[in-house]
Amino acid sequence: MDRARHWFLNPWLQLWICVLLATAAEVFLKLGANETTDPASSWSWTGFPSLRSVWVWWGIIASVVSLFNWLTALKKLPLTIAFPLGNVVHILVPLSSWIFLGELIRPLRWCGIGLVLFGLAIIAKPAARLEEKI
Repeated sequence: MDRARHWFLNPWLQLWICVLLATAAEVFLKLGANETTDPASSWSWTGFPSLRSVWVWWGIIASVVSLFNWLTALKKLPLTIAFPLGNVVHILVPLSSWIFLGELIRPLRWCGIGLVLFGLAIIAKPAARLEEKI
């Protein structure tokens, strides 16, 4: 049991769970916003009508759980490593929007995704060295 707990509390695993949940939250929130769009509503500008959507509530739950995973990861990982690695969400959200929502990714966005990947590759080596110390 202690070994399983140790494995689950691994900061790298917590960081990746955080990123995946943050990505899922964004997709859920978009689905909920689309589902409750009503330009005729006088409250539409506030976002409150979106609270009627189960997708929005799933997005809120995913965001909160992601926050707790982030805090768990930060207990062991330096912010200078965790934050840049967490930015993989800037790759996963557009890809998820493309795959699950059918949104278009324009060429300039693909270039941005490539730049984020390049940046992640630059910090991957220090992160690997840090993992050896943990």
